[in-house]
Amino acid sequence: MNKLTASLPKFQSSRWLWIWPRVALVLFVAAVAALLWYSWADERDEQRAVLISDVLWVEQNLRFQLEQTQERLRALLQADHDTQLDEHTLYSRAGLLLDSNHETVGVALLRADRSARVTIGQQVPDSAAINDALKIAYATHLAAYSDPFLLDGDWVIAQVLPHGLQTGIVLISLTRLINQDVPWWFATKYRLLLQDREGLQLASKSNIDTVTPAISYQLPFDPPGHGLILNVTAYRVNSSLIRNLLVVSVIVLALAVLWSLFRLRRHVQGRIYAEAALRQEHAFRKAMEDSLLVGMRARDMAGRIIYVNAAFCRMVGFAAEELIGTSPPHPYWHPDTMDQHQRQSEAVLAGLAPVEGFESRIQDRAGNIVETKVYTAPLIDANGQQRGWMSSIVDITSQKQAEAFARQQEEKLQQTARLVSMGEMASTLAHELNQPLMAMSSYAGAAKLLSASGQAELVTATLEKIAQQAERAAQIVRRIRDFVRRRSPHFEHCDMNEVVENAVGLNDADARHRELRIETRLADDLPVVIGDRILLEQVLLNLVRNAMDASISQPPERRSILVSTVVEGDSLCVSVADQGLGLEPEVAARLFEAFYTTKQTGMGMGLSICRSIIENHHGKLWFTRREGGGVIFQFSLPVDGSAEPPDATQPQNEEME
Repeated sequence: MNKLTASLPKFQSSRWLWIWPRVALVLFVAAVAALLWYSWADERDEQRAVLISDVLWVEQNLRFQLEQTQERLRALLQADHDTQLDEHTLYSRAGLLLDSNHETVGVALLRADRSARVTIGQQVPDSAAINDALKIAYATHLAAYSDPFLLDGDWVIAQVLPHGLQTGIVLISLTRLINQDVPWWFATKYRLLLQDREGLQLASKSNIDTVTPAISYQLPFDPPGHGLILNVTAYRVNSSLIRNLLVVSVIVLALAVLWSLFRLRRHVQGRIYAEAALRQEHAFRKAMEDSLLVGMRARDMAGRIIYVNAAFCRMVGFAAEELIGTSPPHPYWHPDTMDQHQRQSEAVLAGLAPVEGFESRIQDRAGNIVETKVYTAPLIDANGQQRGWMSSIVDITSQKQAEAFARQQEEKLQQTARLVSMGEMASTLAHELNQPLMAMSSYAGAAKLLSASGQAELVTATLEKIAQQAERAAQIVRRIRDFVRRRSPHFEHCDMNEVVENAVGLNDADARHRELRIETRLADDLPVVIGDRILLEQVLLNLVRNAMDASISQPPERRSILVSTVVEGDSLCVSVADQGLGLEPEVAARLFEAFYTTKQTGMGMGLSICRSIIENHHGKLWFTRREGGGVIFQFSLPVDGSAEPPDATQPQNEEME
């Protein structure tokens, strides 16, 4: 449970009305379970009673079979005693006894000295078990049974019956006794084992090999006694399928009713919670909306305002009641940019608002300018239908002011870099200016002499040469003045070949002084680019001077710098290639970092300023290693028509001489 729902009131209404049905259902399920258990127990008791009855019947049947064998043996002994049967008749009647009792495997009649008079079937072994039975029979003058013993792999007991001077012995196979005298129907219901007192299995009868334990009953088998036990186990009987299905159905239905009742209670409880949560959620969201610093504004599909938050009202200075329901033009639109506002509004309503947002200048009630960034997304309701457009309005006035200040500082830094560059070239530029001035002085002296001698044509030619040298000096001064003066960026159509020639011209004197060669390879019919000519000259000047510094330590034949222009697709590419020592990996990784330099007197701002200038022109500055040694610095600019010009609406600084 979250913090919001934790504060909701507990569900207390009609508590007992919900408890009693649950108690009744639980009692009902318990009663059904008790009925099922009682039915199972009653059925088990009934099965046990039937089992005991069947076991007693089988035990009586087996006992009757043994007693019947005993009576037949007694009749044979009595007949022999009364009539002194001849040997043939005695053998016949003994054989009839053997054949009529299927469990009997041997019959023997012994004389008083225990010698065999008649033996049919299996021979009576001379074993301790039979001797013990004979002793008991002679002592009691009654029939006796021996302990079980193995005879040809079968467990056998001996029935001993003394009569007069003779004794009859019948060998009974326990396996035959069980298999023949236990009816088939008994084996379909039970497994019967005949065991001795040690639990050794002597004989068994069952229709299956393994029996799942269910109900069992043990009964002493006496006669023959001697610890023999009848162990009977009932097969597991499946309960009534229909009864079980009915019981299970009742339980399932009871559980379903209980579950339905539980769900109904949860539903009612949820409704109560939802009502309380809705009230608190509304208050909570209202508090969240009022604390937002980002303005939120919702408009319907026709452009009417349907919602504003407190931050937006503070931003424009109007109350929510004054804004909701208004259609374009809205009261906070800036009067000077009405057309732009109208275009932006139409684009939003048409679903064409840029994902990255757009800038908009609005005016609050007091007339103050507010710079904003607007992000718009579709307003989708709970049914998935679009009801309008939701806009987030971010006040970026402070950001704009900071950006303007940063641009001013960058312009100052760029102008300072140009002054530093001019300072480095001061001596060579002074020498460059001294040549036309000395030539003008010489030409002036010659003109004076020629004028005195009356050679008017030569005077005119000399004056023309003086004018040419003066124009040369003025051009040098104008280049320096244009380059170093502080001015705002002025984007215009530029011929990059002309920009390259001016930059090379500023470095030409210093290159000759250092015995360096600057070559140009300019492409014909270059397309124009939109940019600030002076800033682009500053980039080229810095790149050329860096190339000169990298080449000064090379032999004279490698002191060559190549400046070239080429068109690649929609971009114009300018490259400055030197044949210096190249760049170490650790230097190359930090080459464009501000204030990082490898020169003893450098500021570490040249390449950083160059990259900033090129990126402000929507271009790219990079470098590659030159085959054979050296570095190639390149920058690309979009040609006119392939990109919008950089922002020309930024504040302009007045020019300073």
